[in-house]
Amino acid sequence: MAKKATGKKVAEEVKEMKVTAAETVAKVQPAEEKVAKEMKKPGSVNKSTAAKAVEKKPEKKDEVFVQFAGEEYAVAEVMEKVKAAYVAEGHRASGVKSVRLYIKPEERKAYYVINDKAAGSIDL
Repeated sequence: MAKKATGKKVAEEVKEMKVTAAETVAKVQPAEEKVAKEMKKPGSVNKSTAAKAVEKKPEKKDEVFVQFAGEEYAVAEVMEKVKAAYVAEGHRASGVKSVRLYIKPEERKAYYVINDKAAGSIDL
């Protein structure tokens, strides 16, 4: 037969469990804080931060269009084509510091000067 627990004995056991739980929490909290600090350091990957980055909606940026004689050109697209042409010439994309872009819709061409050195044109 099982022994009957007295109220006093139960109270002592509960008190002991509370002390044990408090000690465990006291041991775990510093470790959790250390992990949290490590996760905030640059270069560390945090699952919740990564998830937030994925969930972020792309920002709407300003767009510029050139319209002429029933034609329309997005300046951002023309700029990308210019940079691609520059890279196709054997230059590095990371070497682009400045770009001057001249769009001439009547000629259906875009002329460019990159880093005040390389010049060229692309068809629109």
